[in-house]
Amino acid sequence: MKKAQIGVNSYEIDQEQDQFLLNGQPFNFDLAQSGDGDLHFLVNHKSYQTKVLSVNKEEKTVNVKVNNTPYTVSVKDNLDLLLAKLGMESVGQSGEKDVKAPMPGLILDVLVAKGQEVKKGDHLLILEAMKMENVIKCPSDGVISELFAVKGESVEKGKILLSL
Repeated sequence: MKKAQIGVNSYEIDQEQDQFLLNGQPFNFDLAQSGDGDLHFLVNHKSYQTKVLSVNKEEKTVNVKVNNTPYTVSVKDNLDLLLAKLGMESVGQSGEKDVKAPMPGLILDVLVAKGQEVKKGDHLLILEAMKMENVIKCPSDGVISELFAVKGESVEKGKILLSL
């Protein structure tokens, strides 16, 4: 399932076999790509000319024009929804000095060293949790001032892994 937010309106998009569901209801549409970022949708016999203006993968937003009206669409996938459900949607936001474990798990690898300069989005370490490998990314530019995570160590949610 994915969740899209357009202004104050929220939409849940899911797929069951060969059918799409929009807010739990069957949703039939026809889509044609007509050029660089141009899409043409036909929904319930109504035409929508859409142009993708920009995509921000980090913030998971898409700026589009639909019939010449601009919209910003925020998209959340299954992982984003799970993190929100677990109360961890703000993990790794900019400005934090400590990077904490978002969930209990096992440190599989530490990818940085004390004193190393890092940039926002750099991979810091790999945490195995719920049988999945999770890459913990740097929340902001900085220098690793302390490294508390040790390869092979089990950590609890909220444990400080490193400081910038």
